[in-house]
Amino acid sequence: MAPDLPLSEPTRILMFIAGIIIVLAGMKAASPIIAPIAFSVFLAVIFGMLFSWLEKKGLSTRLALLMTLATFFTIIAVFIAVIVGSLFRILAEIPSYQLDLETNLGMAAPYLNAAGFDPAWLSLPSLVRFLATSAGGLAAGFLDLAIVFFVIIFTTVFLILEAGGFSAKIRGVIGTYRPGDVEKFTLLARKNVDYIIVRTEVNLAMGIGTALLLTVIGVEYAIFWGFLAFLLGFIPYVGFWLAVIPPMLLAWFQIGPLAAIAVLAGCAVINTLVEYIMFPQIAGRSLSLSPAVVFISLIFWGFILGGIGVLIAVPLTLAVQMVAELFEETRWIAILLGPSPKDDPGTA
Repeated sequence: MAPDLPLSEPTRILMFIAGIIIVLAGMKAASPIIAPIAFSVFLAVIFGMLFSWLEKKGLSTRLALLMTLATFFTIIAVFIAVIVGSLFRILAEIPSYQLDLETNLGMAAPYLNAAGFDPAWLSLPSLVRFLATSAGGLAAGFLDLAIVFFVIIFTTVFLILEAGGFSAKIRGVIGTYRPGDVEKFTLLARKNVDYIIVRTEVNLAMGIGTALLLTVIGVEYAIFWGFLAFLLGFIPYVGFWLAVIPPMLLAWFQIGPLAAIAVLAGCAVINTLVEYIMFPQIAGRSLSLSPAVVFISLIFWGFILGGIGVLIAVPLTLAVQMVAELFEETRWIAILLGPSPKDDPGTA
């Protein structure tokens, strides 16, 4: 039997790259399953930290668990109430703005016709007919979202119920095979909590900016729309449109098409500044990641796991960084993901 020949360095590198490509392709194919589970794990880590904090405050395990679950379901209920309440509010107000819409359409008709757009399509009856014909697709889309939503909720609940025992199992495994890495995994959970804090700060800036913009334009319920933008900012891609379309339509009905364009353009500018400038900078400074890596991770994980991947892009990148630090062969990946030496206070 011939002895095994050692692999050359280029061959090892090519095999490493091929393995990464295969893993990423598998994650991309299985993203409808992996994305909700990954998001549930992310939520379970956050609420698991709350559970541990309540226990440290002297509460019994059962009481701490009940308070954690109550907090989780309260947040879900508020979230659903805001979305459903805003939708019913919009539907209730649309008939009162029908006359204003027809007047504004009449004023904008010459410009729309010059652009090759039929203004009759924007009339209220046409919009109702369009929604009626699209009801099947919209219902299927909402059904898919509802299924994902309930999968996330139930998976998160079961993970929270197993939080104490599962954490003990992980600590036991790490303590047995890599006793020096327990603190590193604890640090990962703390960084996830820091990410939620950063995300909340960024969404707060988005909500305040939206409320001020709508106040200047003269759109009604500016504070409510700003609060809605703050809440929906936790939803990637879809959250922005859910937050901007209602006040944009209200501006069209109430003031005119130019006001609607101003709302859309202004919110788009605010969203760009907050999401692609403010968020990478704050997240990079507080989470020991390069701002460029944070920005690229939004695109990368969004491509692999879809919208949920964008939402948990930073925790996933932190997990990759922490795992890469555990092994000598992959420590260079952790260095590349981290901040530059001049920005790292630990290298001073």
